[in-house]
Amino acid sequence: MKASVSCLGSILFSLALVSPRAQGQFEHPDLKSGKVVVHKLLILPPQVGITKSGMKGNEGMPEEEGVVENALPSLISKALQAKGCAVFDDVVTPAALSKNEELKSSVADIWGKFKTIEPHVAQKPKDIRTGRYTMGDDVANFAPGAAVDALVFAVAEGRLTTGGKKTFDALVAGPGGREDFIVMNIYLVDSQSGNVLLLTDAAAGGNFVADPSHMAKPIGKSFKDFACSQSSTKPK
Repeated sequence: MKASVSCLGSILFSLALVSPRAQGQFEHPDLKSGKVVVHKLLILPPQVGITKSGMKGNEGMPEEEGVVENALPSLISKALQAKGCAVFDDVVTPAALSKNEELKSSVADIWGKFKTIEPHVAQKPKDIRTGRYTMGDDVANFAPGAAVDALVFAVAEGRLTTGGKKTFDALVAGPGGREDFIVMNIYLVDSQSGNVLLLTDAAAGGNFVADPSHMAKPIGKSFKDFACSQSSTKPK
């Protein structure tokens, strides 16, 4: 599923080309204070865009996008479990969506609502700390979210460069100018109020398609200042 490139994503792309960077984490004040309880999390199918950069220009890579889309929920789940969260990453899988048209439509709808605010959040993420962003309380109508405290949305954009392009760029500008990389924005949204509770981002280099484990450590580090509540207000 092709993701739209946010303003923040564009900036991160540029940074990823030149040097490693510190991860950013932006928390809603109610999450930081403990007023909002977050323990049970539902991971939604991520949205991923990958571009192949070659001598003939750029082109999309739908098969590679699918590989990353399949890998990310498990990687995000492991990172959140390490922070004490109870994570549901097997409820809205591609297999489940293929068998349930109503669920597929519901997931597409909730993603559509999220994408109306995501570019604004990514452009000014610090405003999460003032509680500015929300999807609205009709998020509570999303049935799979009824048993969890928050929904997890992930938006990723990556680039893979062909060998020929890397060789050409190295001859022209020196080595290191065209490395493979992916940038990931991960959001936690309150399942009832629709408030954006958290944005964290991660960037990984190397061929993240051939070896998705390249993304694991950066994702884990992106949650370094976050911890789930010990319990949930949701029924078991």
